[in-house]
Amino acid sequence: MTILPGSTRVALTMAVLFVSPGAGTRPTEIPVASRFRTHTIATGLDGGYHVVIADLNGDGRPDVIALASGLSELRWYQNPTWEPHVLVAGIHDPINAAVFDTDGDGIPEIALAHEFSNVYPESRGLVSILTHDGDPARPWSMREIDRLPTSHRLRFADVDGTGRKVLVNAPLIGPRAVAPDYRDRVPVVIYRPGRWARETVTNDEEGVVHGILPAAWEDDAGRESLLVAGFLGVHVLRFDGRRWSRTAVVDGNPEPWPRSGSSEVALGHLGRERFIATIEPWHGNEVVVYRQRGSGWVRHVIDAAIADGHTLVAGDFDADGRDDLVAGERAGRRSVYLYHSVDAEHDTWSKDLLDDGGMAAAGCAVADLNGDGKPDVACIGTATANLRWYENVR
Repeated sequence: MTILPGSTRVALTMAVLFVSPGAGTRPTEIPVASRFRTHTIATGLDGGYHVVIADLNGDGRPDVIALASGLSELRWYQNPTWEPHVLVAGIHDPINAAVFDTDGDGIPEIALAHEFSNVYPESRGLVSILTHDGDPARPWSMREIDRLPTSHRLRFADVDGTGRKVLVNAPLIGPRAVAPDYRDRVPVVIYRPGRWARETVTNDEEGVVHGILPAAWEDDAGRESLLVAGFLGVHVLRFDGRRWSRTAVVDGNPEPWPRSGSSEVALGHLGRERFIATIEPWHGNEVVVYRQRGSGWVRHVIDAAIADGHTLVAGDFDADGRDDLVAGERAGRRSVYLYHSVDAEHDTWSKDLLDDGGMAAAGCAVADLNGDGKPDVACIGTATANLRWYENVR
């Protein structure tokens, strides 16, 4: 366990008032094998990238969708035997998926972003809706609804507060963006189920947009807002029933562009206090926690030693009222880490190894997979090409 040497305060006006901790910050690693049991669901998932948890057959058990960019099919694994089923075949370069029951039949539809490339002219950016044909274990039908190059992050969100969620699409980059700077504006758009027509939320994001999280934010009266992470830091997009607003929340990594901003974003609580967590910068080495103090947010680097950080989720795994963080690294040690708030008053976090070298996690999700009332974790790996779930046995 290590007490961090400093912090950075970031006001809502994005002014940085203190210097962040040095790059050598590393919390103590604590074995976590006694608290989680590892189960392998599948291997051979070339380019494993994204995992989604949802009940796909209406039996009350959450199933797992495994999206692997190197495969030409999208698969789901049926809980509890983890029997694989093919949703669709003949696809290319799938990159993201989201689920919601748009027609109220008890089985969710699946939104899929595919034919992705991070080179804009080479990306068709297809967005399709998958619907079951009566038997969810058999292949689903697929309908294309849009083509928006570099479509990269799909999420369903209740932006109206009505329970009728819309599909959010955040492309990675804009049409004139070229590596390494990626200087261009990036749109964020939505589609309303039924019509599935593209509506622009904002064109004000810039650079690389990598993370998007639907979440209740302040006095949203039942609505979900969108936390968007990219080269400009984290912004919140809010819909008031008539129009969208965009507000800066935190600046992210203080280094110059293109190492500025944030890559992943999660939202958690330490008791009644809300915090924001990020990976910084893009595909970065830092896990960062922001805590609100007055009108601003204080930046705490709780780990600066991960390699190619690519997923970040929150969950209260020990039922102590404080959310833990799960972060994956695709390079380096190819591991998954669990961060726990040891002392909220002094911003002390521990770092545990959830998976030591066996999971180059590109995507993780949190859900109670075995129905015991405790949240579990499922992750998919890129270089390791595998899908695992980590059973919470605390």
